[in-house]
Amino acid sequence: MQNIGKAVLEEKSLGQHRLLGEFAAYYEDQIPGVLAHLTLGYAALQEKKYAEAGKQFEAAGKTPTLVQDYAVFYHAVSEAALGNHEAAVLLLREFPARHPSSVLAPKSVLQLGRSLVALGRTADAIKLLQSSQLALPEPDATLLLAQAHQQSGRLLEAVAAYRKVYYSYPSSAQADDAEKSLKQVQLKMGKSYPAATAEMWQTRADKLYDAGRWSNAQTAYRTLATLASGSLLEHARVRVSACQYQLGATWPALNSLQKLQVADRDAGAERLYTMAAAYRRLGRQDSMEQQIAELAKRYPDSEWHEKALVLAGNHYLLQKEYDRAGDFYRKSYEEFPQSDEAATGHWKVAWQAYRERRWADARQLLEEHIQNFNPSPQIPAALYWLGRLIERESPAAAAPYYQKISEVFPNYYYGLLARQRLAGLPLARATVTAMTTSLNHIQRSIAGPNPDRKSSLNEGPYRERVRLLESTWLMDWAIDELHAVVAKDASATWAGSEMARLERERGRYHIALRYAKRYVPSYFAQDIPDLSRDVWELLFPRPYWDQLKKQAAAAKVDPYLVAGLIRQESEYDPRARSRSNARGLMQLLPSTARMMARRVPDPKARRYQLASLYVPDINLVYGTFYLKKVLDQFDGTAEYALAGYNAGENRVVEWLQNGPFEEPAEFVESIPFTETREYVQAVLRNAALYRELYPDAQ
Repeated sequence: MQNIGKAVLEEKSLGQHRLLGEFAAYYEDQIPGVLAHLTLGYAALQEKKYAEAGKQFEAAGKTPTLVQDYAVFYHAVSEAALGNHEAAVLLLREFPARHPSSVLAPKSVLQLGRSLVALGRTADAIKLLQSSQLALPEPDATLLLAQAHQQSGRLLEAVAAYRKVYYSYPSSAQADDAEKSLKQVQLKMGKSYPAATAEMWQTRADKLYDAGRWSNAQTAYRTLATLASGSLLEHARVRVSACQYQLGATWPALNSLQKLQVADRDAGAERLYTMAAAYRRLGRQDSMEQQIAELAKRYPDSEWHEKALVLAGNHYLLQKEYDRAGDFYRKSYEEFPQSDEAATGHWKVAWQAYRERRWADARQLLEEHIQNFNPSPQIPAALYWLGRLIERESPAAAAPYYQKISEVFPNYYYGLLARQRLAGLPLARATVTAMTTSLNHIQRSIAGPNPDRKSSLNEGPYRERVRLLESTWLMDWAIDELHAVVAKDASATWAGSEMARLERERGRYHIALRYAKRYVPSYFAQDIPDLSRDVWELLFPRPYWDQLKKQAAAAKVDPYLVAGLIRQESEYDPRARSRSNARGLMQLLPSTARMMARRVPDPKARRYQLASLYVPDINLVYGTFYLKKVLDQFDGTAEYALAGYNAGENRVVEWLQNGPFEEPAEFVESIPFTETREYVQAVLRNAALYRELYPDAQ
């Protein structure tokens, strides 16, 4: 039945549609018939054939089943779409009471409210929305409440509700609807229309700023500045200039900030930080440092002071002024030891000592990092490079460090390197169990799935509904059930894995991979036997594998490396498009693809078309040959090639001049761009796991 449902819902097969109708009639009043009616109803609903949808859902709802709530709810939706709101109200008025565990209960309240408003029963709609004990979807519920108030003539209440949507949910589509409605209400109310408060505009502006919507945030802060006074006014003025800076208008932002007189501590600190950032962008290092010195003098404990120290450290690192970078990083962790950034600053100082071959300093700093900054993202790196340092004097003494990495971080990038080092140590077998006491505090963040997990949620009905819905390819609804499980019990990671599996079943590998990443905790710290084979395959999928192997062989590149790269670049989404306009599986810029089209031997790929970047076969042709080109440029060293693939070959040439590097991993750790450094490590880690999971695939 699942294949028939898939053919009806996704392939729009008329023959399978007729067959499913016959099936529904034959099994009327039985579970298979109910599921068939639901599928036919959903297919009709998708095609906006509301009368047919209502007929099918009505038939499905006659028989009491675990999925009866779907039949009733979507029957009501179909009736409402036809304008039969009285029928919709009759179907939904007792829905939450009859189906208390239904994931559709909150939606049923909204649909009932919409139908009541459509019937002019606005008082009933308002009472319904305000008295509901359910967590209703927002901002939809508040927008509907506003519409009910407006229609009933309660304009002040309508303004309050519309404003909640507009100011508290500024990035939503509903905020645009609320804005239009507010303008209509304002015209009707005239002089009695209440003015928005400064606090409202502050909420909207701050949320837009946090969302990175700089232009809209700037407009909101400008409005706020006309309403506010005191510290709120100063905050608004600083943020107007900060938005200018974020939009690239560096000089106008700097000029505005220079003119501001600020008494509020937080606004004053942010003003100085933004000026420091502007001077950095303009290449005026002395002026940048002057702002940071002023921050240290006037606002020494401010988070903006810490941000400025890191800003300066990063600036000098990119300028290769390593002593100055170290000075600022050192200040960042000494003056803000409890900050999230402290570990990063300390690591930068430790790494520079290693790079400069100041072995005594490096050893002390690496040991400090391991002891004082656990857990830190740099702990695996600190263990590895401390091991490499110790290995210079005593290979056997280095073994415990590599063993600790292998045990605690088995599938991290440094876990791979540690196993390679262990294998090459002549005395490793004799010393590998001699763990030093100083490393005992480093443990895995999670020991794996908990088979004894107890849930307060009765999961049985959810599991059964998922099974029934999946059996007829009602995947959207099945996934909604699973979302409800994790919303009610965050420890129910099985539901996340099930979401991933269902998305994989319908070929949406990138969404499946995102679910698996989200709901399988700390999987890179797991050994292969710790998780089921199916979970690993969800985390490391192989769609397009035959095409990938073919094109990798044609380009003479490692297919596992290509698989690891695609997992990192696009998560196997053939329609992926980045902010920089890279497209398709291997995230190629159109200019790169056009260049490769002139070089590849495949005749299908030689005629370049922009749309072809979204065709997996063609994208793989261009991407594998481009990867081969970059590998050849760097003599086959994957670390250099991947850095070039991500950041550009010219940058890698420049970074290599900072050598010498004793091993490629030292180059990787020295990449000044965090994104590129983590990218290289991730692709190599991915490739290694693909190789381990699918050893015979090549």
